[in-house]
Amino acid sequence: MIENGFNFSNPNGTSLWQAHNMGGVKTSSLSNFPITLETYGQDSVDLSGTKPGANVGDGTGGAYTWFSSYDAGIVGKAEFMAHQTLYQKAINNTDGVATLSAIADGGWATDGSYKTKLVAMYQTLGTKYQWLDQKAIEQYGERPYQKGQSSFSSDIRGDATSDDGTVEDSSDCNDASSGDALDGTGTVPADATAWGYRPDTLPESLKQYIIDPKSLGMAYASSAGWYVTGKGPGLDGQCVNLTISFGNHLWGHSGFVSGNGKDQAAAWASIFGNRVKTTPRKGAIFSTQNGGGGYGHTGIVCHVFENGSILIVEQNTPLSGWDYFKKPYTWNYRIWTPAQQQAEVISFAYPDGKEPYINEK
Repeated sequence: MIENGFNFSNPNGTSLWQAHNMGGVKTSSLSNFPITLETYGQDSVDLSGTKPGANVGDGTGGAYTWFSSYDAGIVGKAEFMAHQTLYQKAINNTDGVATLSAIADGGWATDGSYKTKLVAMYQTLGTKYQWLDQKAIEQYGERPYQKGQSSFSSDIRGDATSDDGTVEDSSDCNDASSGDALDGTGTVPADATAWGYRPDTLPESLKQYIIDPKSLGMAYASSAGWYVTGKGPGLDGQCVNLTISFGNHLWGHSGFVSGNGKDQAAAWASIFGNRVKTTPRKGAIFSTQNGGGGYGHTGIVCHVFENGSILIVEQNTPLSGWDYFKKPYTWNYRIWTPAQQQAEVISFAYPDGKEPYINEK
């Protein structure tokens, strides 16, 4: 009602309602929406800018994120804001006026009277639903979002720790014979619908396609077999450290590889003596330009399915690493469709005429 584009009487114009977008969330990275994707499916968020309602009409550029339903849009809006530094004062804020004021103060609205309109709308309409706010507070508490800890639902984070708070390191983390399947074979299993998988939650149907870091001597939740930065868990638990550590084992390199997540593919291509590629393959180092708060993301390709989807292993997501999971030297697996790869602006690095070393130790 406040957003000009949220106009039910304008079905052919810039209409956020067509995108189920609850407040002008522009396209960014799928890494901003783990709960939305987990809860409503991998097709619940579209960043292509081609879906209905995705066109931006206020001259600020970009495109709007499309969500598959209003439920997905509400969760997606909350997730997106929680990942942005501009809106920190709005997160875990149970005061309606203060929350809306913090959103307006984020500075993205082009209407100078946006804040005044938000507050006025809350006072005339929002106050009628304070009972609903109270029910949510009673069920979830006043601070349901805890960055890096309880910011993701238990359905996503799962039973990641033992009763004493340490990561379970059982033999279950060593699943299947690594890398048996040939690239370009197999369909994405019908039961592989979750956002991602820790080693101990990996479905049987995916085990034939993984490359298991443990099989090459890398311990789960322990530094054995990893490159150790010497700068603490905050860096040991980053995506780059999984790529360096696992890449060294797979391709016979040793030591540090410079660069952020978005730079790793280019850095490894330089090591291989070639250039980054657009076609994935088993063992490839990947880099995305989106995500990671401007630093991009990186990991390793385990398998390429016949439809072009890839199974990746990575660190520093809601399921592994430091920023959210708070456990370095861990990893998770995830499937990216060709459309998701395109949205993340992905590139790959691997040597010409050489296969990765995946024989088990």
